[in-house]
Amino acid sequence: MAKNFSREVADALLDKLSSDDQFRDLFKRNPRAALAQLGHHTDKAVEGVRGSDPVMCLQGAELASKEEIRASRDILSERLSGSMFHYDMVV
Repeated sequence: MAKNFSREVADALLDKLSSDDQFRDLFKRNPRAALAQLGHHTDKAVEGVRGSDPVMCLQGAELASKEEIRASRDILSERLSGSMFHYDMVV
């Protein structure tokens, strides 16, 4: 089971993705670097390990619009930080 993001990181991520074009550009290029800016650092022992590295579900996915993220914020926050985390989720 993957370790989820903290609620603080999940909320900061959704804030930035729903409002900050520069952050969105960084996130599209390098989600791990974008998350590091928010205080999330994946343990090297699980980096790249499916089911253990929560960043893996965010790589290569098409990014939703700012409006879509705002409209789905509560569900996305729960999925990123709670027990509803799924690897097939697209942010």
